[in-house]
Amino acid sequence: MDNGSQAPETRLVELVVPGIGLVDRAEALQPPDVRRISGDEGAGWYGTAGADDGDEADGSGGADGSGGTGRAPGPHVERQVYDWNRLTIGGAGRAMWLLLLPFLLINLVTWMQPRLPRHSRVPGALYDFGARLLGLSLTVMLVGVFGQAAMDQVVWQCGAPEHSACGAENPMVVAARDVGTGPGLTLAALVPLLVGAVMAFSARDAKKEYRPVLKTVDGAAHRRLDREDESRAREPGRVRRPLEVRGFWEYNRRAEGLTSQHLCAGLLTVAMLVIVPALQYDLRRDAAAAGLVLFVLILLLAALVVADGPWFRGRAWSRWWPLNHRRTTLSVCLAVTGSAMLYCALPERDWQAARGLSRMLPGMGAEANDVVIAQGVGVLLMVVACLVMYLRDRDRAGRTSLYGLLGPVVAVLACFIGWLYTAAFSLWAQGWLTPDGDPYATELPRAVRVIAAAFPLVVVLGGCAAAVNASWKAWRRRPGAEAARPGEEDEDRQHRSEIKWARNVGEDGLDWYDQGLAALASLIVALVVTMYLANWVGDGSLTTSVRRTTSDTLKQLTTLGALALIALVAVAVLAVRAVALRPEMRRNTGIAWAFGVFWPRAAHPFAPAAWTVRTVPELVHRIEYLLASDSRTRVLLHAQSMGSVIAVAALWQIPAELRPRIALLTTGSPIGTVFARHYPGYVTAESLDALVHGDGSGGTGSGTLRLGAWVNIHRGTDLLAGPTGVEGVDREWADGVDPLDPDAEGSHARTRAQPVFWPLERHNGYRRDPRIAAVRRDMLRALAAAPAPVPPPPRRPTPTPAPAPSPGGAAGD
Repeated sequence: MDNGSQAPETRLVELVVPGIGLVDRAEALQPPDVRRISGDEGAGWYGTAGADDGDEADGSGGADGSGGTGRAPGPHVERQVYDWNRLTIGGAGRAMWLLLLPFLLINLVTWMQPRLPRHSRVPGALYDFGARLLGLSLTVMLVGVFGQAAMDQVVWQCGAPEHSACGAENPMVVAARDVGTGPGLTLAALVPLLVGAVMAFSARDAKKEYRPVLKTVDGAAHRRLDREDESRAREPGRVRRPLEVRGFWEYNRRAEGLTSQHLCAGLLTVAMLVIVPALQYDLRRDAAAAGLVLFVLILLLAALVVADGPWFRGRAWSRWWPLNHRRTTLSVCLAVTGSAMLYCALPERDWQAARGLSRMLPGMGAEANDVVIAQGVGVLLMVVACLVMYLRDRDRAGRTSLYGLLGPVVAVLACFIGWLYTAAFSLWAQGWLTPDGDPYATELPRAVRVIAAAFPLVVVLGGCAAAVNASWKAWRRRPGAEAARPGEEDEDRQHRSEIKWARNVGEDGLDWYDQGLAALASLIVALVVTMYLANWVGDGSLTTSVRRTTSDTLKQLTTLGALALIALVAVAVLAVRAVALRPEMRRNTGIAWAFGVFWPRAAHPFAPAAWTVRTVPELVHRIEYLLASDSRTRVLLHAQSMGSVIAVAALWQIPAELRPRIALLTTGSPIGTVFARHYPGYVTAESLDALVHGDGSGGTGSGTLRLGAWVNIHRGTDLLAGPTGVEGVDREWADGVDPLDPDAEGSHARTRAQPVFWPLERHNGYRRDPRIAAVRRDMLRALAAAPAPVPPPPRRPTPTPAPAPSPGGAAGD
């Protein structure tokens, strides 16, 4: 091919999408003309590696126009870099989201569904319902813990001097005793309501968190395309491919009505907490007609809130399902909560007598136990759904993490972290209200005591199990003794052993991580169930010695757990402070933010807004603008690490007829090792394969509408990156060896040119590696030589009826 004659005919544009972190961002924003030629990150030699391949056609690198490299000049390339890293770093206020980790995790659980249902919707509906039930339980837990502190500990248990061991000098205790129990409970109920309102205000929509992007498709067209994808999935051998539906990132159907649902759940939780004590008192005096009506109404509304979900957003349910009318529903929930607060405050009751029957606020312990039961039911439903989908498609489940059970595992961890926060806050409030910080001065719900007792056991047993398992894996996968080679020293054999160990970690590290999460979740479930049984034994009618021994053991564990939880809170506060004050810490948390906030809200409105609703549509607009502005334009999409996930998500959104004019180069991509394994219902193998081999199910029905090329480069030592599983795409680079001669027998050895060992780059340095230049150059030349794609046949227009003739005469041409 004559590049000189082809360059004026073809316009080549390289779109660079860097990964997470300032190093990759700086390398992407600067031309790659300086590379490390010897040494490592600690110390080394750097030098110019010749002109950039894309500038070689300018003749600036040498007199012959070859850039001084001796190679034929390459085509001219326009280089554009998409700088998106700041979206994951954010400001100092974003550090507060670390305290809302349970909401973030439970939102990820919703997207971990193993497989979207094809012939039967029951397993998918069970999974979605279980995940949304867990999200609601976290909202009830959040509102309940502040209600427990304000209503139960301050007003009920500390409000009566003769029934309380609280400190009389505490200002909150003094205020509670001055106001009285009935009005005090009503005023204290404003605390959880205020917390819920602040949380709802802080959970801003993505349009406010990030600048809104121009829609790539209107809402009606998106709904039509989604229905088409759902109907195609019913065909034999096909599955749902939701990320290919145009407008997926702009129109989040799973979040419709989510905020109003959780606001109603919080309001009804407060209503239940204030009405149960008054209703129990009135039932003993046969004057509870109004209270019973309110109680039944609260239960009916709670049942509607729990049952609500995307399945009621269709046309058949849109009119008569109550929760689709969000403002009306919120108004009803608010009115019921206000009525319950008035019912508790206005009549005069003998609250001192009620305290004699119940040391803890009536209904408080039952509310905490109900949350635990709801969470158990939600996890169980998800496990059943995953097992059903596993039995229906074992081959696909075998390629996923934990055979599709990662979602329930992460759900258990999210709920446990939420309970840790709850127990820590309750124990802190208890110590603050009592004069000497006695952990038994006030009564706490059984769920809080169970978590406090289980936490130190989880830490100790989990740490011991992790240490034993890590030691066993290290011994089992230890590198064998390397045979000495001529002229080789001990350091050389040790370096080769380090390369083998790094490769083992890179290949199996994520599997070990997932197995560790599963073991931790199983340990948590076993300990919580055991602690509940132990509490039942301690309160039961067994022998006195067994009951006393069990009770003493639980008290010791609870005391130890209280100290550990308070230390955990202190560590969390210090972490938030460090992230808020130190920019480098915010950059480190940006990596976790990029993975944790990738998906839009689907299970909880308090989860952070997804940054992908900005990046993916913006990249789609850039690609379509470049290709639509000139039919001679070809695009090389060069993406690194997390940027490759953005690139693939954008390519799924653009029309299929534009793909032949695009080549994709991904380095260090987690699309196969992380996203396809953890979110197999959305990042499907069929969607990845269609980019390379085409798919006849597209809008044009042509099987040739595929990318011009896709090369995915990874290292065996890279923990986050790996093969995509698509035939003809993946290339593995050796690590810790001479990049210019990686296949040589002694390429790992030290030489005069490289007097120290070649560093193990793992997930770093793909763009600095000299091997990338040849790959990039070949792809650019292939794009420049590629013929113009055959345009798809025009779609037959939909016939429209002829207009009716006007009164003045017949319709003419």
